[in-house]
Amino acid sequence: MSIVIKLIIVALAAVFPKFKKGYGVFLIILMTFVSLFGFSAAYLDHSFGEPAWIVRNEILFGIGTSVIGWVVGLALIRQAKRHEAMMEANLDEYERKRDTEDT
Repeated sequence: MSIVIKLIIVALAAVFPKFKKGYGVFLIILMTFVSLFGFSAAYLDHSFGEPAWIVRNEILFGIGTSVIGWVVGLALIRQAKRHEAMMEANLDEYERKRDTEDT
């Protein structure tokens, strides 16, 4: 079932640039919340006296998750903008060809 959902998301992102933009924003928000979870766990573990290496790993996990979310999310948004620009350029070209054929 999970593969079907992934295929649907990939198909929607390939066809609709606005979906890809929305998915990029959703990914940034989701990964920020996962990062927040890592930082909260690090704070709580530090408060309750856990070893420093556990706290350090949780902080690194939070930073890594946040960076990955932002990089992938912004890449999806930029890709969607390029896709929209290409579609608009092709539409303009199609309209020009149609206008020249009509005359």
